[in-house]
Amino acid sequence: MSNRLVGRSILRFFQELSNKKKMLFLLILPVLAICAGTMVQKSLMSEHSDDTSTELHDEQPEISMAETIMKALSAAYPEQIGPAEFRRQGEDQPHDEGEGDWAFPIRGKWFYYAEGRILPEEHIGQAAEYRAMGFNRNYPVELPSWESTAEQRASRTRNMEENRSAQRTESRQSPAQITRRSHYFYEALWNISSRNEAWEQMAEIDFLSQTITVHSDISRILSLVEEAILNEAKTNFAVRQWIDSLGTIACWNWRNIASSGSRSFHSYGIAIDILPKNLGGLATYWLWAARTNSQWWNIPYSRRYHPPDEVIRAFESFGFIWGGKWANFDTMHFEYHPEIFILSNIPMVDFRD
Repeated sequence: MSNRLVGRSILRFFQELSNKKKMLFLLILPVLAICAGTMVQKSLMSEHSDDTSTELHDEQPEISMAETIMKALSAAYPEQIGPAEFRRQGEDQPHDEGEGDWAFPIRGKWFYYAEGRILPEEHIGQAAEYRAMGFNRNYPVELPSWESTAEQRASRTRNMEENRSAQRTESRQSPAQITRRSHYFYEALWNISSRNEAWEQMAEIDFLSQTITVHSDISRILSLVEEAILNEAKTNFAVRQWIDSLGTIACWNWRNIASSGSRSFHSYGIAIDILPKNLGGLATYWLWAARTNSQWWNIPYSRRYHPPDEVIRAFESFGFIWGGKWANFDTMHFEYHPEIFILSNIPMVDFRD
């Protein structure tokens, strides 16, 4: 029915009413209008409430640091680590968040986040004896410019040196009070807990015309890195020249990190040091440089030994971090840590079948 017909019908109805009914109708009409307006307003508010409720329902809960790191580790080492889940200790089934921790299985044993320590269930009670792993979530794609990081570099490195010196002093006074990185996670990951066990996991491979000893799990990955470097060398004179200049390439070496109680990743056969025949006076390792230069942290990039950028990218594209990007620089050093690239949202080559 058109608006004009509706209007005529209302007018005819009004004319047929008695004066008293007309007066009553005029009194009731504003009340009806208010009621109608209120109903419309409630309807609109209900629709808005539904929309808001839907929006809130669609919002994803904030992901915790524990979940982020444990899922990154699980994705980085799918052949060794099972899926990460939130669980209570001693339970076989995952559950909703509350009391519990993020965990994953390695070779049938459950490991828990434990505030970054990554400990097996039976050692959760000794968490205070170990420091957090400190997984880097901001690995730089490019080497930061020297000028932009000067003040930060100086302050951070001095603090690190002061802490290191204090730890050495405390270690002599009370060795039991010094926390170190737990070995349990990496021992389970690489199936190594002693020098003899490490040797059983090693394999010898040819790498850039030298024979090196590495963990068998990364032998194929290093071969892919070598292939990328050699392909680049076909058209890149600087890379070809770098290969020809190489002196020593070392990987497996059972030892602790210098000036620390933590085991070196060389012990697991997943770190590699590449040195030229002659450094030509360039610095390559902060601890060596510190012996003759008290301001070793301020040695410019131009006075440090750096492999060609294409070589660094070849290693990084397959999950190796480069020590030249550390504050305590180690420019000859590469370590296999694909989880760092996952956490830093840096793509890698997908080499798995």
